[in-house]
Order: sequence, then structure tokens, then C-alpha cells
Amino acid sequence: LQRFAVKRLAKEKSAAAAVVDIHSGAVLALVSTPGFDPNAFNLGLSAEDWRKIISNPYAPLTNKAISGQYAPGSTFKLVVALAALESGLIKPDQKFFCRGWLELGNARFHCWKKHGHGGMNMHSGIQQSCDVYFYEVARKLGIDRIAKMAKRLGLGLATGIDLTGEKNGLIPTRAWKKAATGVAWQKGETLVAGIGQGFVLTTPLQLAVMTARIANGGREVTPHMVQAVQSGGETTPIETPEGPSLGISEQSLKFVRDAMNTVSNSHRGT
Repeated sequence: LQRFAVKRLAKEKSAAAAVVDIHSGAVLALVSTPGFDPNAFNLGLSAEDWRKIISNPYAPLTNKAISGQYAPGSTFKLVVALAALESGLIKPDQKFFCRGWLELGNARFHCWKKHGHGGMNMHSGIQQSCDVYFYEVARKLGIDRIAKMAKRLGLGLATGIDLTGEKNGLIPTRAWKKAATGVAWQKGETLVAGIGQGFVLTTPLQLAVMTARIANGGREVTPHMVQAVQSGGETTPIETPEGPSLGISEQSLKFVRDAMNTVSNSHRGT
């Protein structure tokens, strides 16, 4: 998997990939590109080579998989869907109409599909990644309910991987914004957070952990690089016990997993 990931990313100017075992948390691939040859530092790096590394706009010294913080975009809609299902405020069959935008005050918040999706329920909203559907859901939930579910799925917190330099990402709340900026939270900020934009930031590894927790039945999983310890000529595999339950109902998890499946395996999937 590591070789496959490296090969797939080789032609990209800047990218990262993370693959973890959904039950044990064992890291199967962790790639950040562009990278650098650490042997060059041992052999003696020339001033010119160092200049090239630090002036590269794609930051080869940064391990993007664990410390690159990016807007998660539509992957975050799974968080919003689970928050909605678990809160009971939104029923799976409840429909919202997408005309291509949603109006809030004097502002329009657009869907990626210019002319709209029409009537969307939660299943079709995930399947077709309808932005307007998730604007509506986020508006009813509020940012704090969304943030609470995001934290349960491992976002906004260090994953605990056995590497240095990991970043936390950011899952905003009303209290966070007031403390950080002195300005109150705005309703429009909830809408854009509902589609993984605005203040929301995650690392690629955090998204892998989030997905693992949804896929494994809602259990905590901690990613780790070390899979065995060698001592005295003997190799001892590291035993990873099953993580505790996150307290998310199997019914909600199954609904989201089934909808995720149709994203890739139905003709309307995105």
C-alpha cells in the first residue's frame, strides 16, 4: 500500500495519503509529497540545496499527512449527518429542496450543482453531496452539536500517532470564535461549516481515523506506526485491543455507511 500510494502521488505537485486498519489503527500507508532525502542532511547539505528545500512553495519539510491542516470539504458532511441522526432533530426521510442556492439574510449560499438537485433527503443528500441539503441540516443543528460529533470522531484533536509534529486541526464552536476573535458566531458560518468549509480544518490522518470509526461500528481507534518490537532476536507484535465505543447508535452508523456506499456504487453517486 505504501508503494502504491507513493506511485499514485508521484506526479502530484503537493499531496498526502493516509491508510489505516479500521480495527487496530495500524498505519498501512502514510505519504506526503513532495518530500526530501534525509540522507542529504547526514552527508552535508549545500547552501543551494537547503535554499531549494525551504523556498519550495509545496513545503517538502512538512509531513502533510499529519500536520497539513486543510478544509475537509464534503467529507465533513458525514459528521453533520451523524450529528443530525443522533440528535433526532432531522429524520432521514425529511426533505429539503435544492434550487442551487439557499438564501440567508441578503446572502446566497450556493450548491456545487448550479441548477440544483431538487428534493433531497439524507440518503440522496449524501449520495449526491448536495450542499444546500447540508446547509439546511447545519442551520437546524447549530455549530455546537456539529462540533461535538466531530470531536467524537477524532477531529479537532491530535490522533495520538507515534510521530512528532502532529497538528490538531480545528473544529470551531461559538465559544471558540468569541475567545479567538472577540466576535460572536454568525449563522452563515454554521452553513459553511456544514459542508466542511469556513473555520473547519483537519489533517489527512484525522479524516482516515474519522472514516475508520464510522466503518468499524463506532469504536475508538488510535493510529500507530510501530507494529512489532524486536528484542533479543525475538519479534513481538504489538497487541491492539478493540477501542471503546463512541456511543453512536449502530442504526445511525449503518445509515451513513449505506449512503457512503452509494456515492461510489450507484449511477447518481458523486
